[in-house]
Amino acid sequence: MTHLARECGLTKPGLYWHYESKQALYADCMRDMVGLFETHVFAAALMEDAPARQILAAFEGLENPLADPCVAHGVAGFWLRPATAPVDEAMTVQRDFEAMARGATAQILQAAVDDGALVLPLSAERVADAFIAQVEAIVLPLGERSPADHHALVGLFAHMFFTSYARDSTLVDGLARKLKTGHT
Repeated sequence: MTHLARECGLTKPGLYWHYESKQALYADCMRDMVGLFETHVFAAALMEDAPARQILAAFEGLENPLADPCVAHGVAGFWLRPATAPVDEAMTVQRDFEAMARGATAQILQAAVDDGALVLPLSAERVADAFIAQVEAIVLPLGERSPADHHALVGLFAHMFFTSYARDSTLVDGLARKLKTGHT
């Protein structure tokens, strides 16, 4: 807390004036992190009408958090449970967000199946689990790659996803055009 207070330009008592405990501070940071993904990924996806376009918007949204200075060095420190402090409240925020993310992803995937845009090898819920696991693998070490490498990785994941599951080749063709122009 002393180091954090110094980095924030506060005294340690000043930091404790804003947050009653380390756990409260960590939970607030987790809420901010969740808010980034809710805004950039899920809210952006839900603004689209067609389910396949919602999935593409989610991929596009995965690139936006990289521009936020709060996560420029990665999010692993937020998503991993620290061993030195009790962080039950933050872990509840994380679990609630992950459950929401899986549920929202499964709904979008199922809507894309129902719409005829995708064909999935397993249930939408199972594919959503794998999708979220892959997104976490991309996002956790965010600060360890350059923006160009991050873009390429998100683009490759999007390409693999649509190549594997899209029923309409125009989705893959459209994605390929976006990848060439520098957008996911």
